[in-house]
Amino acid sequence: MTISGEQAALRQRDQGDARPTAPSLSDQLRERIGLTRMETVVACALAEGLSYKEIANGCCISYHTVHSHVKAIHQKARVPSNARLLALIRKENWK
Repeated sequence: MTISGEQAALRQRDQGDARPTAPSLSDQLRERIGLTRMETVVACALAEGLSYKEIANGCCISYHTVHSHVKAIHQKARVPSNARLLALIRKENWK
């Protein structure tokens, strides 16, 4: 299962293959909220509507690890829930 193009874009950028483009959702989440690379992948997957189980399978991590990443994302974004996180993404027009 493929999580999204965001994960591939992160890999390309880390390898120096990315071409200059408008900031993607992952770039903006990393810059404005200060998410780690994996937190960014999880946040983008949540924004795409994937469940924790789908994210875990797609990233080859456990459900509990996804849950830990989501808790960290909530703390950094200062939101209490996934619904509020997605509302923040839409409000800021990051997508």
